[in-house]
Amino acid sequence: MRTKRLLLAGLLCLLLSGMRDPFQPPPDTCQTAQLGNWHFHGAVTGDQPIGILRDDTGRWYRLIAGETLPTGWRVVAIHQDEMLIEIGEECTPAQWRWQREGTQHAKMDSERDAL
Repeated sequence: MRTKRLLLAGLLCLLLSGMRDPFQPPPDTCQTAQLGNWHFHGAVTGDQPIGILRDDTGRWYRLIAGETLPTGWRVVAIHQDEMLIEIGEECTPAQWRWQREGTQHAKMDSERDAL
């Protein structure tokens, strides 16, 4: 009888502690799978650079260094051609760097016309 009570108490502790479903993948708290779906489109320079970013749903963000994205990532630095974010210390990778993506006519616009 005492063994059954101990077994029942142990089973209840396991159930109440929130065991995860072994048939489901573990939750991605870092959301690193989304990193490739976000796109850095450049920066507006001034007193404080503003990075222009688009997420996988097409929503645009104007961010400054120190701001936090809805995913929990924090903007570390913004340069004209790249943006550095911090994902988290326990995440792999801990930081991510987006390179600026050009437009369809970026090459044509950057070439100088010969006179």
